[in-house]
Amino acid sequence: MSRALVVVPSAPMLLPEYTGRTDAAADLRACAVEALGSAVPGGGSVVLVVATDREQRGTRAPLGERVGRHLVELAGLDVADVVVVPWDASVADCVAAGESLAATHPDASVVVVADGSARRGEKAPGHLDERSFALDEALVGALRAADGEALLALDADLAADLLVHGRAPLQVAATLLRPAADGSAPAGDEGSGGAPATGSGTARCEALHTEDPSGVLHVVARLTLP
Repeated sequence: MSRALVVVPSAPMLLPEYTGRTDAAADLRACAVEALGSAVPGGGSVVLVVATDREQRGTRAPLGERVGRHLVELAGLDVADVVVVPWDASVADCVAAGESLAATHPDASVVVVADGSARRGEKAPGHLDERSFALDEALVGALRAADGEALLALDADLAADLLVHGRAPLQVAATLLRPAADGSAPAGDEGSGGAPATGSGTARCEALHTEDPSGVLHVVARLTLP
């Protein structure tokens, strides 16, 4: 059975308690749920990877975990485990967390709850910072290419300045995108020439959607894992 990596947004408006009279996030929520359902067809469980909130309020779980659990439930899936990484974790700590995740859940599909910059417009939560576009382009390009090394190259300090609330969990997941150390395909998968088949030992992006209606980059991505 192939494994998948799905990236979904952490926008509060995806939760029922923040929907309001007009469900402005209906299409985004549907897109995320469709990606989850396609990644794990027939139901099953996933591991969530989320960041802590930048400002802890009360004893509630991080916003990313609450959003992730809600979307997973809507897709008819279960959460087998949750990996919570500090929002400002170092790249080295993210890599260590990713290696631990790979060791403890070698067959699990993983859901990363992450957003790009929240400084993409004058009315964005962090107001406009022109640097956000280049960093977000690098983030999206790394997912499009299923390039773990490119995700790990995202600058942690710059990401913090630009209110990128997905840098740390994405860098945890980056470890999972690396091909097998010996370059071999997993047992039961012969692989072939041309485009890599699912589970051929090379990660690849199957679907990618981005939008930033409120000045925050939301990403929905579905990737196969080696």
